[in-house]
Amino acid sequence: MSQAPMSRRQFLSARPATTDHRICPPGASMPSLAAACTGCGQCEERCPTQIIRLVDGLPSLDFMRGECTFCGECAASCPQPVFTAERIDRFAHVAAVGDTCLAKRGITCQSCGEACPQQAIRFRPRIGGPFVPELRTEICNGCGGCIAGCPVNAITLQPYGVEAADA
Repeated sequence: MSQAPMSRRQFLSARPATTDHRICPPGASMPSLAAACTGCGQCEERCPTQIIRLVDGLPSLDFMRGECTFCGECAASCPQPVFTAERIDRFAHVAAVGDTCLAKRGITCQSCGEACPQQAIRFRPRIGGPFVPELRTEICNGCGGCIAGCPVNAITLQPYGVEAADA
């Protein structure tokens, strides 16, 4: 397991940054990156939300920096046949709210919902405590907006179709 430099948030939450679970830009896959990507960095330069980072010479999305808007700039800028021709508007993963969520621990917080451009996170009232986030996986496109918005890193990604209740 190779380790990338830790961000301040990762250090304070004791989560090491690893490259084991790379998230490819929309329309790219690990096989296409491995076969055709030269690591030129044009996708990284053109990304308007600056979430693409070259890790070990290949592009990877860093949702701690922001969300993917599915704008297609990464694909348009790539000189190699790395990306599919069809327009992609969702990832094969969705967000999952874990037990370290402040609202689940009795502290009022709705940062993830405020950061979600799809409005896929709603808040369910509960007696005697703050509203609790509830993810609507049918709406979530996996853009990662909620990840950067969460102050305690309680949001992770999991394959679409896997039950998110116990993430």
